[in-house]
Amino acid sequence: IAGPRRHRTLLRAAASPAGWRGDVPPQSSLPYLPDGSIDYASIDRSPVSQVLMGTVRALLADTAGHDSPTPGYAGMMELVREVNDMEGTADQLQKRARGVFENILPSLWIGWVPPLWKKFVQPNMPAWLTSFSFFIVFYFLFPWLMGPMEGEDFIEVEVPETLRAVFFFMPATVRVPQSVKAERCRFLEQAQCASVCVNSCKVPSQEWLRDDFGMDLHIQPNYDDFSCRWRFGKPAPPLMEDEAIMVPCFSRCPSKFKGTKDALSLREKVLRAAEDERLARAVAELTPDGTALSTASLEVRGAVVGKAGKCWSVDEERLARRANAANEEAEVVPTVR
Repeated sequence: IAGPRRHRTLLRAAASPAGWRGDVPPQSSLPYLPDGSIDYASIDRSPVSQVLMGTVRALLADTAGHDSPTPGYAGMMELVREVNDMEGTADQLQKRARGVFENILPSLWIGWVPPLWKKFVQPNMPAWLTSFSFFIVFYFLFPWLMGPMEGEDFIEVEVPETLRAVFFFMPATVRVPQSVKAERCRFLEQAQCASVCVNSCKVPSQEWLRDDFGMDLHIQPNYDDFSCRWRFGKPAPPLMEDEAIMVPCFSRCPSKFKGTKDALSLREKVLRAAEDERLARAVAELTPDGTALSTASLEVRGAVVGKAGKCWSVDEERLARRANAANEEAEVVPTVR
């Protein structure tokens, strides 16, 4: 019975909507535009949003060597994708993206915050309070980047008696969030690319907060519903063990290196078949680490990876595969006479 039941579960998971397959996830926080896209106007018109978006865009333009002619968030994402597709290894891409993060605060004349926080605040504050502080920052300052957010991983914190003596109406304990969750990450949805998510956001953000602020962070993008959890105070696993890289190219990925040009060559398939098969089998034994809505959905994703390989740019062979894709593209360009 277990066999047929498991087969039916996998069939349901394969038929269920999934963002990485091109389906549009639901959301309830913001209104929709007539074309079915989410209306972010109420967030984007905020002065804070405009300053932060403009700062990040300027840093991306410096990295790319030029700005995009497209205004607003869409133009910023064009720069993100261009930087993501630059030549180099995944590690080099992550370092370029981290450079953008590291220069945000200096560009706003508050570059003194990270060293001050790491040396004096982080070691002397309770862990729950430092995690809550980062929750506050991202919840109020970064909806323009990720969309509306909510708190998660709540813990009970005792209210000091001295404080309750002054404010008699306060309860004995309060629930304090330790993580933030974007209901439907705007960045991931607009990118439509696992590489952009992992290499241009997840990895550099985790390393930036860990190294510059002393704050461990595990970012868990969900490729099914495009939600994303930022779990403060939680160390991220090594990247090659992180479930977030077990993902194929998104069906709507705009990268010029996706699709058939990304496919592993016959030699690469032979060399990597055992590893991909092992990883795909291992997926069946995992409890989703925030990157899928169910174990069955994760197993379906793993099966696709086992057949076609991971997203070209989160794969260990990024550099070789990018070069192969560029060569194949050059071969099919007709000669102009």
